[in-house]
Amino acid sequence: MDLKKISKEELDNYDDYLTVGDLKEFLYKHSLPNSSKVVIQRVEDVYYDKHQWGVYLKEDEHTFKDDNSNIVESSLAQYHPAFCCVKYDEDDVLFINLHY
Repeated sequence: MDLKKISKEELDNYDDYLTVGDLKEFLYKHSLPNSSKVVIQRVEDVYYDKHQWGVYLKEDEHTFKDDNSNIVESSLAQYHPAFCCVKYDEDDVLFINLHY
């Protein structure tokens, strides 16, 4: 699978996606306790394969290097911008959606 990559500049220019400010406002408005669990919406691979969603790549402690100390790109952590937070009345769980 050849994933579209999102650069830092592209990420900074994303509109209508969740920001730290949005998250703080949401948490304040809904009074979620500090013990609340956070869950992230799962999306199907078709969004990346067919609809060309991009990923923001980061090196982390699980990133592999080859024998020449070059990073193996497929081992980089893959992130996608979050779209919004969701609160369901019956839950004290913070839900984060990846799309509308």
